[in-house]
Amino acid sequence: MFSIKTKIVSSWRKVKRAWPVFVLFKNKISDTISVDQKLVYSLSSRKIPSNRQIKHLFRFLNSKEILIIKICLLVLVVNLVYLGTVFVQKHLQYLPIAGGEYIEGVLSYPQTINPLYAVSRDIDADLSRLIYSSLLKYGPDGQLNNDLAESVIISDNGKDYVIRIKTDVFFHDGSRLSIDDVLFTYNLLKNSDYRSPLRSAFNGITIEKVDDNTIKFSLTEAHAPFIELLTVGILPKNIWENIGPSAATLSEYNLKPIGSGPFKFNSLTKNKNGELKDYVLVVNDRYYGQKPYLKNIKFKFFVDYSEAVKALNDNQITGISYLPSNLRGDLLAKNSLQINELPQAKIVVLFFNQEKNKALADKTTRLALTLALDKDKLINEVFSTDARRVDGPILAENFAYNNLPKYEYNLEKAKQDLANKNLSLTITVIDSGSNLLVAEQIKKYWEEAGVKIELKSISGEQAAELVRTRNFEALLYGEFIGSDPDVYAFWHSSQIGASGLNLANYNNKEVDTLLVEARASTKQEERINKYNKFQEIINNEVPVIFLYSPNYLYIQSRTLKGFSPSLIVSPADRFNSINNWYLKTNKKITW
Repeated sequence: MFSIKTKIVSSWRKVKRAWPVFVLFKNKISDTISVDQKLVYSLSSRKIPSNRQIKHLFRFLNSKEILIIKICLLVLVVNLVYLGTVFVQKHLQYLPIAGGEYIEGVLSYPQTINPLYAVSRDIDADLSRLIYSSLLKYGPDGQLNNDLAESVIISDNGKDYVIRIKTDVFFHDGSRLSIDDVLFTYNLLKNSDYRSPLRSAFNGITIEKVDDNTIKFSLTEAHAPFIELLTVGILPKNIWENIGPSAATLSEYNLKPIGSGPFKFNSLTKNKNGELKDYVLVVNDRYYGQKPYLKNIKFKFFVDYSEAVKALNDNQITGISYLPSNLRGDLLAKNSLQINELPQAKIVVLFFNQEKNKALADKTTRLALTLALDKDKLINEVFSTDARRVDGPILAENFAYNNLPKYEYNLEKAKQDLANKNLSLTITVIDSGSNLLVAEQIKKYWEEAGVKIELKSISGEQAAELVRTRNFEALLYGEFIGSDPDVYAFWHSSQIGASGLNLANYNNKEVDTLLVEARASTKQEERINKYNKFQEIINNEVPVIFLYSPNYLYIQSRTLKGFSPSLIVSPADRFNSINNWYLKTNKKITW
């Protein structure tokens, strides 16, 4: 132990004696390095190597070291590109800006772009929706929102609607929109001399001006669907008060209207035969709401859908207002198109007229005809995904829908029930869209079940007279039922006859009572219960055959952005999100 300690002490003494020499040597080296650095810096003052110096570096590196450096540089570049791409994807925004022209192809020509009459024709309703403002309007989600209305107060008993309007609204001619214009418009609707199709909906309704910004609608009894009538466009009183009832449908303001909506009339062009060729709307710069991004909208008119499809394929138009399902295959460059499959509040039904064909008065016969139809196969063969099956008078997305047991295809049972009846039946169909294809499929199914079938095709112009006279045995016909479950117009016995839409001439006292009480109730749960019972009765009695609800195929170029698909009650509802549509964008990096 003593010996080890002695050695450690001896070694430490040697180190101490040598330390000055070590320090002197260290300082000498440092001085040498310092001199070398000064010599290098004297030749080049830059601390970062130049390109020329870097080139000389490779003369002192072997091939393995050079390969490693190249790989490291490649990894660095790849990572920089990746990180840059990710950053751009997360932080680059394409913001819509004003500008651009949307061109839509439509069939038919406008005649009365006027809220009093526009409901009768799709193109008139389309243009009226864009040009006129209303107290309420449908939003992109298909729900009713305030438009001109600032507030809507409904009384507890559901009979009074008090509406206060905005005060910063101007018509396209520069005149201010007031409560007098609202009162004037609704009084015209109620006036039988003007013969508005909407007049009957306002029977028994009292309208009064409360103050300079408020109007009140008073109903004789509660009517839940009434609020949908507040979507009527408002006319400028200063123009229309000088136009009498006899001249109302002839006025030039029906083609060159003045409203207060997001777009205003700009121009129209006619061909040498005097037919409208195109119709142009421009954005309303004084619009009180969110101003549209589109600078203008042009409507081009075509004789048939095939002509419109050709124009779209040739990039002459940006969209088509509606495309029949059977023409989907005619679209070229589908990747550049947005095919909007919009669910409709529409049901296509086979209506039976028991008075024209007495055999149809037998429920067993009607049920057998129902069982003889393979609905799912029919829809798939004619429409593929462009329609959905329907088995009752209220659609599945409605709050009052009753999911009852369905009558499924059963050919053997149908044959058994139709045996020895020697049933013959004429199916009347409007020659439009896919109607004929559907009718031919029905004919095939029913003939297989032993029924003699004749098809009768009519034009759209003949349909109104056919409906008025009920001159059919079986009619393939579509009805728009609206977003509210109120189907009084189609099933109440008071709607039988020339002026009503009860095409099946259906008469059931219990159903009448249920429909009246359901539309008068302000409590949703109570309405649901009554409509559920109504659907049970209809399902049991089989007065008609509910077939399908077709999707509304709305075609647009992918260059158009901002469209919001939703359930549409009428074709004009495709414009519910028009203020959000855009064609032009601006790039912006957000941090």
